[in-house]
Amino acid sequence: MALPKAVRTTVADTTLAPGYRRLVQVALASALVLLALAAFDLARLTLEAKSALDSIADVRWQVADGAIDVAGLRASSSTLESATARLAEVERGLNRYRPALGLASLIPPVARRTEEAQGLLAIYLELGSAAATSLNLAAGLVDRLTSGGDSPNEPLLSLVAALNAERATIRDQLAGVERASRRLDALLMSAGTLLDERRTATLRSAIETQRTALQAALLAPNALGSPTPRRYLLLAQKSDELRPTGGFIGNVAFVTVANGELRDLTYLRSYLVEDPTRPRVPAPPPLRRYQGMRDWNLRDANWHPDFRTSADEIQRFLALNSVEPVDGVLAFDQQALGILLAAIGPVEVPGHQVRVTTANAYTVLEHFAHSTGDRRAWFSERPFYADLTPALLDSIARRLRSDPGTVMGAVQAMVAEKHLLAAFEEPGMQRLVERIGAGGRLPAATDDLVYIVDAQVDHGAPFRAIEQTIHYRADPTSGQATLLIDYVNKNSPANADTRLADYLRVYVPAGARLASVSGLTDPQRARQVDGLTEFAGFLDLPAGQRQRVRFRYWLPPHLPARWSASGYVLSVPKQPGTDGHRLLIQTPQQRIFEGRLATDLTFRSPRA
Repeated sequence: MALPKAVRTTVADTTLAPGYRRLVQVALASALVLLALAAFDLARLTLEAKSALDSIADVRWQVADGAIDVAGLRASSSTLESATARLAEVERGLNRYRPALGLASLIPPVARRTEEAQGLLAIYLELGSAAATSLNLAAGLVDRLTSGGDSPNEPLLSLVAALNAERATIRDQLAGVERASRRLDALLMSAGTLLDERRTATLRSAIETQRTALQAALLAPNALGSPTPRRYLLLAQKSDELRPTGGFIGNVAFVTVANGELRDLTYLRSYLVEDPTRPRVPAPPPLRRYQGMRDWNLRDANWHPDFRTSADEIQRFLALNSVEPVDGVLAFDQQALGILLAAIGPVEVPGHQVRVTTANAYTVLEHFAHSTGDRRAWFSERPFYADLTPALLDSIARRLRSDPGTVMGAVQAMVAEKHLLAAFEEPGMQRLVERIGAGGRLPAATDDLVYIVDAQVDHGAPFRAIEQTIHYRADPTSGQATLLIDYVNKNSPANADTRLADYLRVYVPAGARLASVSGLTDPQRARQVDGLTEFAGFLDLPAGQRQRVRFRYWLPPHLPARWSASGYVLSVPKQPGTDGHRLLIQTPQQRIFEGRLATDLTFRSPRA
């Protein structure tokens, strides 16, 4: 390797004696040899770091794709501990060459690369350590769940006890994840151009996943009534009579949880919560106009498409009816029961001579729990859910002991498909449910957005036989957009209460301008709602008929300008209570998606 010109000149021009000159030359040669050895060692350390990171990646996929079992979790934890130890050794190795790295950092590009490498190493060390501890903790929790007693409350009691015992450890690991997050933010600010988008997204995803898991572990005992009992309101929503948050509220339940034990579970018909002497509340205009509803009640309080807002409205109705406030509101629909039964198996319901399965869950609920079924069952003093719930809890406890992964997978499916929503008064729990997608929040729109919300505003439950197809075409260059929604009412005209009386709302980015609308019986003026533009109107569709609703509009002008630089982004949230409408997304350049809207979807395409 040739010496730099400045060095050659200095050596050539020196007035040192020949012996000293020779000594300087030997020193420079030795330094070059040492730098070469250091470079070789640094290369070895880089390969060792890559090997350790590959081990971490393998664990991530094993945990994501594999079944939940104690041995697998502990093996993954051991692998992560080993990989983290190797990364720590790499860090110690790098510290040996800190003076050389400091000298190399005088060159700006090398400085940025060095800063990036050291920052990334510290981030991976924090995340690897937290993940190893988390997996080991999860193994302990699964071990407790699968070795508990026969009581239906035993799994939750064991969970609360275990999480309380590990609280200090969980806090320490969460602090490590937060340090990793701050390191990444600092790294992106100082050397952001050197970190590619894919790696940045991967790191942010890993940080967010671990943060969510650890915060859930910290907050779970509190939510399960430790040390203070918690009281919750459960809403049984009937999705065939679709409402913005999932369906008409036919039944409710109040439950108290203390140290993981369910107490004081009380089911009521939703109308029985109402105090006839309370002050009257005017119904929202669409319910007044199309259903003739004058007074607003708790059973219709989920009118706002944002579940947090609807939950707040429900709390106000509880206060109006002199009912004590609750610590949270949880809502589920018929599909949630079907998903749960697929995981735990059929359930015998005492006192009703019925065996509820995935195949007959809808029919059983219609007969016993909803007003469209057996009127004697509907007006009975003891709702069907009051007998179904203890049987479900017993089956869930047994399944948790034998196969916790299946039960957890069912809960994840209910949340992802929006058949289970939650709103909590405690801010930390509220942030957590929003982070995992169970908050049912009205989405924000930083890019393109299409959120379709249907609501039955007349008596009847036609939505089980309503076929809906959504076709969205957007031009990211010009900002022109067309939304087509095809409705087919497949109910039989011979059946009662099968007319679709739908108050349709479509939410798009704020500032969008409606050009034309067709197909609605009574279209409304566009308006701005919660940072979005709302298109709305009434659709009257008798049984056996079909109708196409069309919206043509212009997206706000700042979006095409952004997409020309960064690429088109579209979010299509799924309405709670719906069951996978057909969806087609197109731009002039390509067909982006064709399939089912079973969960919230986000699409990205290259620059316009």
